Amino acid sequence: MNFAKTACIAACLVLGTIEGAIADRFSFVALGDTAYNPPADYPKYEALIDKINAAKPAFSIHVGDTWGINDCREPEQRKVLEFFQRYKGAVVYTPGDNEWVDCIDPEAARLFVEKRGDVAAILKVRPDLAAFFSFDAQYSRRFADDGLARLEDVRHVFFSKPMSLGQKPIALTRQADVSDYHAFVENARWEKGGVEFATINVPGSSNGFMINDEARAREAIARNRANVDWLKALFAEAKAKDAKAVVIALQASLFEDGRDFGDFSGKRVRGGSEGPYYWIAFAIRDLGTRYGKPVLVINGDFHDFLVDKPFRVSKSEEKPPQYDNITRLQVFGAPDLRAVRIDVDTDTPSVFAFSPLY
Repeated sequence: MNFAKTACIAACLVLGTIEGAIADRFSFVALGDTAYNPPADYPKYEALIDKINAAKPAFSIHVGDTWGINDCREPEQRKVLEFFQRYKGAVVYTPGDNEWVDCIDPEAARLFVEKRGDVAAILKVRPDLAAFFSFDAQYSRRFADDGLARLEDVRHVFFSKPMSLGQKPIALTRQADVSDYHAFVENARWEKGGVEFATINVPGSSNGFMINDEARAREAIARNRANVDWLKALFAEAKAKDAKAVVIALQASLFEDGRDFGDFSGKRVRGGSEGPYYWIAFAIRDLGTRYGKPVLVINGDFHDFLVDKPFRVSKSEEKPPQYDNITRLQVFGAPDLRAVRIDVDTDTPSVFAFSPLY
C-alpha cells in the first residue's frame, strides 16, 4: 500500500475527529429584563450589546421584558426591533409580560416613566387613573390597554418570518408551521452542535391567566396547551436525533424560595399545585427526566443571576438524587444590565458552564 496515501487517509481521519470534537463545543449568550428605564438605560443596553458582539457567540437568546413600563404599541415595539438588529450575530427572542400582558394606556405609560413611578405625581396630572392604581384594578389584572392586541403586535413585529433576529439570522422551526397551533409563531426550535433548543411563550404576571377577563383566560389556556405540546415535540425531536442536551428558554421564573407540597419536593413552584406555572414545570420535569440527558431551562423575570437545580430531590446518601439532570439559569435584569455566557461542551457530563458577561 502506498505509504503517502495511507498517511493522508490517517491524517484526514484525525482531522475529521478533531473537527467533530470542535463542532460539539460552542458558546451562546442569554439575557433579559433589559432597558427598564428608557431612555436612560439605552446607553447601558447598547454597551452590553457591544460586549456580546465582541464575544462572538453562536447566537444570543433574549428571554423577554424588553422594558419595564412603556407604551406597548407597534411603534415602540419597532424601537426594540432596532436594538435586536444591533446584534452582529443571531438573536432569538421570546416575549415577556411587559411587552403585552401588563401593558397600560400609552399616556399612563409615558407619565409613569416621566414621573419615575411616583403614583401621587401621576395622579396630579391624571386623576382619572386612580382606579387603575387601586387594589381592585391590580387584583383583577385589568390593565388599561388590550393585552391580546399587543400580543398580536409582538407577533407581527418580531415573528413574521421563520428566522431569528439579528444581523446574521438563523433558520427556526416554528410551532405555527409544523402543528395545529397556527397562531404560535413565537414558539421556535433549532439545533446547534448536537443540542436541541426551544422557546416557549410563558410570561410572568401569572402566565397571563386573568380570571376576570374571559378572553384573556381563554388565551392563557390555549397558550398553555400549545406550550406543553411544544415541549413534547421538543423532547421527541431530541430523542429521535439522539441529541446530547436540551435547552428551553422562557421568560417567567417558575420557582420561588421554599419547599413545595404534594408531587414536587424540590423548590416551590409559583402558584403551587395546578397554579399558572404548574403544568409547564410538570412537563419540563417529567419529559426531561425521561429524556435523561442534561436539560437547561433559561428564564428571566426575577432579575437575579442564579444557577440551580430546582427539581433536584436527594433520596439518600446511597442513591443518586432524583431530577438531577435539569439545571436552571436565571439571567440578570435591570438595573443590572448584564448577560450570561454559556459554554457548551457535549463531551462533559454537565455540558453547560456559565460566566457573567459585563
